[in-house]
Amino acid sequence: MDLERVLRRYLELDEGGRRKLIDGILEIILSSPNADLVSDEVGWKISEKFRSGKLYDLYGFKLLLEAANSCDPIKLEKFLEGMR
Repeated sequence: MDLERVLRRYLELDEGGRRKLIDGILEIILSSPNADLVSDEVGWKISEKFRSGKLYDLYGFKLLLEAANSCDPIKLEKFLEGMR
């Protein structure tokens, strides 16, 4: 995964597009049988972002990318390719 390219793509999207992208990545994490591979630290940070209503900012996006890449990198890659 080319992180720089993915971040550029995120920044090019409008708010609705960003929400759709983040919701898709969140779905990958929540549906993964490997969710236990996400570190506790990242999991707690995602929880804090969610509870504060800031999951959809750039830092929240980066956290979700890290988590999805930990638990289901192939599904994440396919999803991101489909977002082009």
